[in-house]
Amino acid sequence: MPGLYLLAILLSFVGAALIDRRMRLGLWSRATLVAVVVVEVAFLAFDVVGAAGGWFASNPAWVIATVPPGIPPEEPLLLAFITVWAILLYRLAARLTGEERA
Repeated sequence: MPGLYLLAILLSFVGAALIDRRMRLGLWSRATLVAVVVVEVAFLAFDVVGAAGGWFASNPAWVIATVPPGIPPEEPLLLAFITVWAILLYRLAARLTGEERA
């Protein structure tokens, strides 16, 4: 079902935002934006090489489209979510262990 993958990523973002709001982690900041941009550039370059080489492929039944050389539009959103989720988990672990910076 096309669009289900996109929906799952968007719902995951909503979940991360709700956790951030509940725990007051301050996730949405300039530092997070910089991290997302760096990860996007690095991993999308890797994805372009992999897709062009035929190493990566997306199931057309799950994605809304495939952009040459074979990367679905959901890929940048997934990479952004993974970055946001990693930062959220890091800040949450720091808070729970008492190692949060002032």
